[in-house]
Amino acid sequence: MEQEVVLKIRQDIRTHAIAGRDALDSGLRHKWSSEIIERLRDYLFEKLAAANRSIHCYISFRSEVETRAFIERALQEGTRVTVPVIERSETSNVLGHTEIMELKDLVKGRFGLEAPVVRNPATPAAMLHTLDAVIVPLVAFDRCGTRLGYGMGFYDRFLRELPRSVERIGLAFSMQEVDDIPILPHDEPLDTIVTEQAIIKASPAMHQE
Repeated sequence: MEQEVVLKIRQDIRTHAIAGRDALDSGLRHKWSSEIIERLRDYLFEKLAAANRSIHCYISFRSEVETRAFIERALQEGTRVTVPVIERSETSNVLGHTEIMELKDLVKGRFGLEAPVVRNPATPAAMLHTLDAVIVPLVAFDRCGTRLGYGMGFYDRFLRELPRSVERIGLAFSMQEVDDIPILPHDEPLDTIVTEQAIIKASPAMHQE
């Protein structure tokens, strides 16, 4: 499939999925988010040792699956939590990272994304041997583990820097699932997607069928 066609299909999926997610009733979005977070907690904390847990998790934005309550509880339970921060380099926007001790005093930064005022910068290299899981937002997904984001490539570049032993977990509402997302060379697949209905283990081989 020609790249122009792939890009058009992906943009159509992205536009439709964002519109559908934005249209969700706020009460229903909150209810489903709570159900997703409970599934995530059960899944993560059954797998990870009680001590020395370390996760990277996005701070929810607009109509994304809500993560603040999850982050706050994880911190209370002694989990190390790193969150993303969009920063400006000399030539472009880049995804930075900061470990946090409490989720408060957030300020809006680039693209309206919230980030802590007080920061303890971390680098992918520093997280290589400590991080257990990365919890990422998404616009749409398929059961192969293909993740469609906002088109900036921040998470693809970040995930590429981490070892495959770090589990990649996407949070989404079930209505964000699509049958197939045409892949591009830079796409970094997810291992697991958690929705309000199920925990889905990705099957990359499905792309070859």
